Amino acid sequence: MSAEADRAAAQVPGWRPYDTETLAGIRAPHAAVATLATRGLPENADEHFVRVPRRELELAEIPEIGPVAFLGQVEDGYNNTYWLSLADGSVWMRYGREDRPAHHVNRIDESVSALQDVLEAWCEAQYAGISVDNDPEAYEQLIERSVLRAVSADPGAFTDPGNWWSRTFEELEYTAPRVLRGERCLYEYACRDSSGAWVLEHPGYEAE
Repeated sequence: MSAEADRAAAQVPGWRPYDTETLAGIRAPHAAVATLATRGLPENADEHFVRVPRRELELAEIPEIGPVAFLGQVEDGYNNTYWLSLADGSVWMRYGREDRPAHHVNRIDESVSALQDVLEAWCEAQYAGISVDNDPEAYEQLIERSVLRAVSADPGAFTDPGNWWSRTFEELEYTAPRVLRGERCLYEYACRDSSGAWVLEHPGYEAE
């Protein structure tokens, strides 16, 4: 393993379950409890998802959603926060500061398990220890694999170009300079083939 890969592996975030008693007390949906109480979510997925122990499963009421429980935040929490809908187990993002939350929210994942899978895809790209400078071809393949993994985990999260994950993985694509970029983003080329397997049918790469 290269020194770069060693450093990346050392930074891979640990995953931690949420408190079982608290989950039972807030009456979270069964499927959400099953995933949050076992593997849980990462401590810090490259600042895109950060655990906040003092706020975990904090309850709130958001008009567009109903009762929700706090899961985590983006970076230092002054931008976006992740919330679990206690009605159906979907995951939502609320924009704005902690002390001045914005009214704008949008659903980013259909379930906690979908959030887990998308975060795994994101972490794969961030912590694989592959550099575009040291191995451009391997890096391009890593980005493809991560995008495809994310879309197949929660296709609905990528139907709206304004969704958090659509924008996040579009930005990731920009770190792979040889991928062709036109009117469509890389995630928009993800589809099922005749066998039902997920594939990326994009036109290829720019010439050197």
